[in-house]
Amino acid sequence: MKRLLLSALFLCVATTSAFANAHLIIHNTNAAGVGFNDPTPVAPVGGNAGTTIGQQRLNVFQRAADIWGSLIDSKVDILVDASFASLDCGATSTVLGEANATKVVRNFTNAPQQNVWYPIALADAIAGKDLNNGGAHIQAQFNSQLDSPTCAGGTGWYYGFDTNHGTKNDLLVVLLHELGHGLGFAGVTNGSGVMVNNFPSVFEQHMFDNTTGLHWSQMTNAQRVTSSTNDQKVVWDGALTTTAALKFLGDTPTFRISAPAAVARTYQINTAGFGPHLTVAGINGTIAAALPADGCNAITNASAITGHIALIDRGTCNFTVKAKNAQIAGATAVIIADNVAASIPPLGGDDPTITIPTIGVSQADGAAIRAALTSTVTAVLFADPSILAGADASGHPKLYVPSTFSDGSSMNHFDVSASPNLLMEPNINSDLPSDSVDLTIDELLDIGWKAATTPQTGRFAGRRGH
Repeated sequence: MKRLLLSALFLCVATTSAFANAHLIIHNTNAAGVGFNDPTPVAPVGGNAGTTIGQQRLNVFQRAADIWGSLIDSKVDILVDASFASLDCGATSTVLGEANATKVVRNFTNAPQQNVWYPIALADAIAGKDLNNGGAHIQAQFNSQLDSPTCAGGTGWYYGFDTNHGTKNDLLVVLLHELGHGLGFAGVTNGSGVMVNNFPSVFEQHMFDNTTGLHWSQMTNAQRVTSSTNDQKVVWDGALTTTAALKFLGDTPTFRISAPAAVARTYQINTAGFGPHLTVAGINGTIAAALPADGCNAITNASAITGHIALIDRGTCNFTVKAKNAQIAGATAVIIADNVAASIPPLGGDDPTITIPTIGVSQADGAAIRAALTSTVTAVLFADPSILAGADASGHPKLYVPSTFSDGSSMNHFDVSASPNLLMEPNINSDLPSDSVDLTIDELLDIGWKAATTPQTGRFAGRRGH
């Protein structure tokens, strides 16, 4: 990461949590007047007492550092080089931020396994000493453009601590996610299936492909490439995460067509991060195609949609716009068919006024359903209590390996089929609490972190029985 040295104001702040067992130290690398040093005055919000944008940003970073520091144990301070910068921002796609371990190391003092890569913060914690010569363990950068009215429709960052973010992006949740990557929720395999110096990380040792029956650490490069798009078949088999998933994950969202016979089956789907969750009772009904097909403008055939499940194509506008237009037209639920072959859309977005469920299906499945609408297509959307949402038959949480490889997202996240939504999914869902890191802490314990002796009570906030 590039450091801005001209007129820079560097600030190191240590965690202050009374329960902290690890110190994550935020090292402000922004120049004067920007990022953490932005002097724009703002009112305190959601428990954040800062009176400038810069101070509020730093306060949120500190809160995220305190939360992680209260959950893991390390005698060595964890240094985070942090900054805000102008990153990519588009009308429908925006880079919120990124973080990663500054290096991985192997064969260090007390290493549990030889020739296995560990993120530097974890290696330091295991070795009980600084292996990085005072350097940063994690580098993190976030998008300052998001506070501009011209970026992402002016949604902006929310700097409070209370999850009352509305349509804004909750910086605290985003930070918990990105710091999770820096602490070890990431492997060392590139898109060509090649591991660093041909050695696996401790992460790859828990990535298991149910088709081959192999861990990624046991595969050839070619096998890893194949596995990286083996949708729904790659799981995390760490014992602690698997046990925790039994308590956390809920019922599996399910879409099933009963007639006509040509399309009668259970479909693979993704569920939306907005709107209500599917229930066990479910929604029964018939499917109708919305006009216009992309649902980006007011539905012109509302009489055909009212009381039915609306079929809409992906493209042109946000998923929330499509769902809201279908809701206004009287639909009971929405199916969004992808416009890209061999993928299912991850349905991100936020609109608290949407009161009907939305699911996504593949382009091929959407086309088959649309072709069948010459007769009555009868379907049900429900939550199946017999299957853990986002886990395989053995209860192992699925990893995100969509059939179309997504650089930067594939392999290093939990799958979007998880319900309730998980912190380490590739999209930051609007219903994530800011006082919980759900299964992420269990994944970190699986790779070798030790739990704090006095963890915060919010560690498992939001966890529900199955």
